[in-house]
Amino acid sequence: PKAKYLAPLSILFGFSTSFCSSVLNGAVLREVLSDPDSKSVGVYTATTSMVAAGASLLFGILQSSHDRFRCGKGSVITIGVLAYLSIGLQFLAFPDGSNLNRISLLLIYILLGVGRATYEGSLRAVSVDFFPNEKEGAFGNIILFDGSSATLGYILSVTGALRCEKVSKYCMEYIDGSIHNVLFMQSVIIVTAMIAIPSFWRAVWLDGKGQPYRLIGNDSRD
Repeated sequence: PKAKYLAPLSILFGFSTSFCSSVLNGAVLREVLSDPDSKSVGVYTATTSMVAAGASLLFGILQSSHDRFRCGKGSVITIGVLAYLSIGLQFLAFPDGSNLNRISLLLIYILLGVGRATYEGSLRAVSVDFFPNEKEGAFGNIILFDGSSATLGYILSVTGALRCEKVSKYCMEYIDGSIHNVLFMQSVIIVTAMIAIPSFWRAVWLDGKGQPYRLIGNDSRD
């Protein structure tokens, strides 16, 4: 039963990845930077990768038992979900990024890096904690839900499923000239993020038999 409570985390990462690749990189970035050829995409996406690497290192230090200011995997995962939730809310309010400039746009990509670090590191570590004798199956579930949601997100982004007739607040023109509704994807990200946090802590409770402190400040199984 724990596996189903971890699924929203992978689904959130998959949808967020597809949304940011299609909408953020394909439409918002070129509008904010006045970059019709999207020449700056590489710089900003590289920032996400660098932040993910740095955040993974920082989270590892914070989770170490000898660190004075340690926090558990659960806290780190919650931070990652909140990062994705904040991105979803930002684009729900300003879908075209009209409130963004170069600095605030960079912050969005930094938040993406934080979310990616929690998915690539802490979520996988928690899966091992939860399923020490079924590691392959646990990783398989992560890939299944992440890959399925990302694929669905990309399909919705490039097909006519969410096409619009004209540009409006929630209908944006992509780099290829097509116009797509972005409200659906934003809503999915927000709702999934709001489900993911309590769902994850439910899995923690089930695994710890009512003692979720292991993943907050002490990861030992004593």
